[in-house]
Amino acid sequence: SRHIKTAERYPDVRRRSVVELGERCSYHADHANQVARLALTLFDGTKDDHELGAREREWLEFGALLHDIGSHINYESHHKHSYYLIRHGELRGFDPEEVEVIGLIARYHRQALPKKSHEGFNRLNGRLRRIVKILGALVRLAEGLDRSHTQVIRGLSATSQRDGIKVRLKTAGDSELELWAAARHAAPLADLLGKPIAIESAGGKQ
Repeated sequence: SRHIKTAERYPDVRRRSVVELGERCSYHADHANQVARLALTLFDGTKDDHELGAREREWLEFGALLHDIGSHINYESHHKHSYYLIRHGELRGFDPEEVEVIGLIARYHRQALPKKSHEGFNRLNGRLRRIVKILGALVRLAEGLDRSHTQVIRGLSATSQRDGIKVRLKTAGDSELELWAAARHAAPLADLLGKPIAIESAGGKQ
């Protein structure tokens, strides 16, 4: 059965239940994995700025993998649908607070920034609100870097210096849409980390 196959691929129950939820919602695995990969590389390159650890890194990965699962209900509000599907997705191996955080990371991968009045966000303590803001902003930037859903960004490096964060992209093919989207979506992360973010591709600076 499909469940047994997934169990063989993902022995870790948390990761397995995330992938199974994605598959139940017909997620686009290539795009989801690309956004997760880019978000994790951005996380690792900026860890001196956000000072988050392994647990938050895992939440980031799972929120990135599930960020678009609401699309099959309705694209227009898919970020909100993703949040509800994660909240009610019976993810195994997580405590309720972790499920809330992963759901909110998906909720905030689009234009809306977290507000204290938002359902779910208003239940978190100050430390977790900061974590959700940072991880949501990382997914938002990573999502911009696969805007065309064609994985034209082959990889990236992120380095943080005192005067700013430099993101260098390795591209394959036309990445104009990605560069435009990334430049637009870098601002919330730059604000949270207190540093400007410069994005460069092999074809020069944007």
